[in-house]
Amino acid sequence: MKKIILFLIAAAGALNVLAQNINPESDFVGHHNDYVKEKKHKEKKQRKKEEREAERRQEAPRHREHAAKPMKMKPAIRQDTMATGWCVELNAIGGLFTQNVTSGSLTSGYANIVNSKISTPQFNNGGEFGFDAEVGYFFGLKRHFGIGTGIMYIYEQSSATIDDFHMESQATDVFHNTYRQEITADHQIKETWQTSNFDIPLLLKYKTKFSNKVGFTADAGVLFNLSEKTAYKTNAAFDYEAVYQYAVGETGVTTTYDNGAVPAANDLLITKSQYLSTHSGANIQDYFNSLKAQGYNVGLGVTPNNKKGSVSYTSGSVGLLLRPAISIYLCDNFTLNLGVYYLYQNFSRNAASNYKITDNTGSYDPILNSVSGASNNSYGLTAGLRYCFSRACVGETMPPPAEEPVAQMDEDKAPPVSSENIQITTTETPAPPETEEAESDNHVDISTPLLFDVNKTVIRRSSYPILQEAIRQLRQNPDAYLVIHGYTDNTGTVSYNKGLSRRRAMAVKNYLRRHGIKTRTIKTIGHGESSPAASNHTSEGRARNRRAVIKLKDEE
Repeated sequence: MKKIILFLIAAAGALNVLAQNINPESDFVGHHNDYVKEKKHKEKKQRKKEEREAERRQEAPRHREHAAKPMKMKPAIRQDTMATGWCVELNAIGGLFTQNVTSGSLTSGYANIVNSKISTPQFNNGGEFGFDAEVGYFFGLKRHFGIGTGIMYIYEQSSATIDDFHMESQATDVFHNTYRQEITADHQIKETWQTSNFDIPLLLKYKTKFSNKVGFTADAGVLFNLSEKTAYKTNAAFDYEAVYQYAVGETGVTTTYDNGAVPAANDLLITKSQYLSTHSGANIQDYFNSLKAQGYNVGLGVTPNNKKGSVSYTSGSVGLLLRPAISIYLCDNFTLNLGVYYLYQNFSRNAASNYKITDNTGSYDPILNSVSGASNNSYGLTAGLRYCFSRACVGETMPPPAEEPVAQMDEDKAPPVSSENIQITTTETPAPPETEEAESDNHVDISTPLLFDVNKTVIRRSSYPILQEAIRQLRQNPDAYLVIHGYTDNTGTVSYNKGLSRRRAMAVKNYLRRHGIKTRTIKTIGHGESSPAASNHTSEGRARNRRAVIKLKDEE
């Protein structure tokens, strides 16, 4: 009985199948028709997709041409953000100086003066040159303001003159005889002065940039004098004459000082005028030399035994320095400064209280010893070199734009890409799988910039879809190749940024190479900080400039 029932059930099923094959309205036929419709729909959808892809390819060259054009903007000024703040400088100065000299009396050391004629000393202006070596430190992010100190040396040359010098005063000779001494300068007395001056400057410093090549700098502060020494040399020559007046007393004949305007008739005159009036044609020089040999303090045209010497001033005086200059940037760290300067210094010394320019034959006390103080005002041109130390060669020190930090990933651990289904996945944030709807509605432009963190070459996960699309397009176009352009912002040195841009382009190339793209189909170019995509004046603009851009090129 069971066998019969089973046979009937099997027969009923077979008949039902047979009926479905014969009846066009059956469910089987309906399913088949649905399959055909779906297939046609997919084919239509595929044709639309291919049409859109063709349109994109026609428009892509125009987009690439537009994207390749650099923004025409004024290059951003690279401030000294890379500098550590420490600088060394070597400056030279040269110019003129005026001196206001305070001198004492030239006759204070002579007794009972009569018939004197002495001109006021003339202190002539002169020239100077010098140099200073400094170390300085600039504060703040932009390094505009700072302080500096070092050592400064200044060499000055000037002169002092006395046009007329004639002195008659009371004196005593080697025999202890009192007499009237007459001293007359043969010609204008002139001293040339050469001053060496060492100072310690304590300066406030300022610097800024007008462009990447030109800037402005200024120093202003005080100078603490360490030493001031003046060497002199004179051309002085004097005539030494004598007048003796005799008197008879209880002890015999003695000499006295004749202080009359005109010597008395019975005075002994050892003078040029007296000798020439009585000895016409005789050798007057021999006459005076013979008397000098006998001990008389007389002589004609006698020059100082020491025509040169030196005088020191009191140290510890305080001066002022102002030095503005234009800075020419030879490179980011090295500048040539050209400008002007003004310098004020005040010196003092203890002048001799009983000053005599000369008394005995051959003696000479320089005009400098009559000086108690001097105020010098200097002005001229300055030229200097400044080198600012920078950190180890690091580019792009400005902070990245405000965004959630992305963990760095070793590109060697990036997921593989297959030719059938190019899909990038990570254990942290997996990329969505590709679907036909995604390709249709969310087109990825491979020329979209790949952004990098500050001073980094690690590719962000957000850039994976762009790389995925580049791989897909290159595989669909076997005759094409990729050009990868690397860029940086403008912080850091030019040479470092050039290398950093190359490394960013190479990072993209290495990623593509590890995912099956042949090396010969990839070309890299590092542009450094040139051709910015945005202004480098803002952190947002600098973030957009830290980039790499992929271009698909057709093989010519």
